[in-house]
Amino acid sequence: MKKMLSIVAAAVIAAVGVPYIGANAAGVSAPTFTEQTMSLSDSELSDYANQVAVLVNKERSARGLSPLRVLPKLQTAAQIRAGEITQEFDHVRPNGTSCFTIVEEVGLDYYYVGENIAAGQSSPERVMNAWMNSEGHRNNILDPEFMYIGVGITQKGGTIYWTQEFLKYIEYSEAYIPKEKEKVYAYGDLDLDGRVDSRDATCILIEYAAVSSGGSSKLNAEQKKYADIDSNGMIDSKDASYVLGFYSYLSAGGRETDIRKWM
Repeated sequence: MKKMLSIVAAAVIAAVGVPYIGANAAGVSAPTFTEQTMSLSDSELSDYANQVAVLVNKERSARGLSPLRVLPKLQTAAQIRAGEITQEFDHVRPNGTSCFTIVEEVGLDYYYVGENIAAGQSSPERVMNAWMNSEGHRNNILDPEFMYIGVGITQKGGTIYWTQEFLKYIEYSEAYIPKEKEKVYAYGDLDLDGRVDSRDATCILIEYAAVSSGGSSKLNAEQKKYADIDSNGMIDSKDASYVLGFYSYLSAGGRETDIRKWM
């Protein structure tokens, strides 16, 4: 099948141009950085991948573009590439071939294909912010030619590695529009990112400072309920301390997911 065009972009994100099967390929990279992250379970990594696909379609929808559908085989390709970039952060695979050989390796062909990679961002929102603030990545995400997406994510040494694979080809009945997972509050998780961490503790401290000084509350009713970790009717520094303690426990590999049970 004819390959028309391939585009790559990287975010631990240098512009390069190389020929590929008679077509043009371009790559983009940005400074490497690593945010502190706790160990994520396989289900959390899978949820993050879905969130990235959802965020991609929100960006496309805001510009009147059709949504990308998740293609299972492309998802497999993206996950393989996520593992590979932990070894060599490049659009060249560890075996020395172009990143796009992974597409055919999983049994797909294409008219048009692209790749974004990233490393170090601690959440779907942060990696999407990095990509959308980089022209090459943003062009892939908002390219009206693309029809399908696969998102890969893995973690190594406390660093999260991210990949997006984009593809245009024939219609695949198994492709689907990613749906946003319903977010529900849990004790300690005030920003609804599915994690209890230092950002949640900061929310509690800001609330405590505001109310203690006679200012207005910064939290909604649901957040107030789940910020009061010890259920004593007060949101204070003690609640923030519980959150930070639990975050430290999780960062060290703790498996209990309910802060109240941990207490």
